[in-house]
Amino acid sequence: MPEPQSRILLVGDPAARPDGLERFLVRGGFQVTEAPYPPTGPDRPDASPPDLLIFSVDGRDAGLGGAVRELATSLRYAGAPLVVLVAEGGPDPVTEALQAGAQDAMASPVHFGELRARIEADLRIRRDLEEAREALRTRDLLFDIFQEVAAALRADEIFQTLVRRVGQAFGLTHCSFVLTAPGQERGRVVAVYENPSIRDLRVDLERYPEIQEAIRTERPVVIHDVHEHPLFETIRKRWLQQQLEVNVQSAVALPVFVQGRAAGVFFLRTVQGDPRLRPQDVSFANTIAQAAARVLENEERRSAIYRRQISAGVTDALTGCASLDSLDRRLRDEFERARRYSLRFALVLLDIDRLREVNERLGQAAGDRVLAEFGAVMQREIRAPDFVARYGGDEFALILPETDGEGGRRFVDRLRQVVNRHAFPDLGPGQVPAMSAGVVAFPHSEALRPEDLFALAEAALDKGKKDAPDRIGVAGP
Repeated sequence: MPEPQSRILLVGDPAARPDGLERFLVRGGFQVTEAPYPPTGPDRPDASPPDLLIFSVDGRDAGLGGAVRELATSLRYAGAPLVVLVAEGGPDPVTEALQAGAQDAMASPVHFGELRARIEADLRIRRDLEEAREALRTRDLLFDIFQEVAAALRADEIFQTLVRRVGQAFGLTHCSFVLTAPGQERGRVVAVYENPSIRDLRVDLERYPEIQEAIRTERPVVIHDVHEHPLFETIRKRWLQQQLEVNVQSAVALPVFVQGRAAGVFFLRTVQGDPRLRPQDVSFANTIAQAAARVLENEERRSAIYRRQISAGVTDALTGCASLDSLDRRLRDEFERARRYSLRFALVLLDIDRLREVNERLGQAAGDRVLAEFGAVMQREIRAPDFVARYGGDEFALILPETDGEGGRRFVDRLRQVVNRHAFPDLGPGQVPAMSAGVVAFPHSEALRPEDLFALAEAALDKGKKDAPDRIGVAGP
């Protein structure tokens, strides 16, 4: 019995078509439609191409070979098998049709039982070929993804790579990775395909019943129509009360396990008009979800290594920020990553103004405490992928991935506002450290090596101290 979704398109001369053919095919479980010949409109892939074409033709037609060749190579039919039924002309037109590219050809009178057997064989060969192509595509895509992941330096980069590649592969409207656990009411979005700038967003899981269900059951949740599925009954009522127009069509939540416990969800959504997610698409995404689990496990190991490194001297003991050696390594890594993948980042140098006056007035210990407070404030304000290190006696350096020069300036402005609101125990009310800054963004025409960025940032810092009204210098393009 053929699969119900097998679609057959009848083209050609209706007069040359065997009597009762359409009725026979419909009773056999096929979906049958007709189209004029020659085809009308531009030759481009149809939204829903047929699984097989049946071309009925008079064998005495001198243009038979050309017509078969046109149908067999047309983009609109996406390579669907072509069966030619020849009404007149004997065996020669059958041979001509096969030579012109038909998968099968029969001369009249056509025996319907034989025709059905041939159709099913052609469809089976087509399915086997598509499955083989899909397996090769999946293998190549996975290899490509994991090569890119292997080159990433941090967990957030890896998560972003995974959601981006899955989103691109299936044309998704939404693809993200959400960290959460059983019993939690909120989740932390750490990577979003359609908005890569989101790296740490808290969300109320009540709005995402598919995520809650995946975490609760520890099983994949696949919903093809959120407007009909009972899991969305409560949230649909809320959409109605709030008069929200929601065009979400399907939702997939794939739980990710770390050491046997659910730790997050690989989350996919499509909207009306998006391609329908097939079972093999969900299976592929689940493979990526399990790769994300390895990332989380590796991140736990990295955290343990980092804690050991703290005691080994890779952080500055006074401020808790990274050491100068760590800064050098991180800048080289970020430089190479940005150059390899055509990304951008900003290097910011911060100088605490007149710290020497604090040391002279209140003593070295007070000045050290101000430095320590300043370092703690910066560590709280930076994003997860950012990096801060102590650069000198009263200077700090920050590496801000996915940030340009103007973004670096805005960061300094925001940090300055936070510092102005912070209470420094050793300083009086309203007395806060002033700061100057130098910003340089990569790529930069004068930055051929990581060391060049330090020189450009230092020049920008000097310019900020001397000329800029806001005491922020930005290196020119």
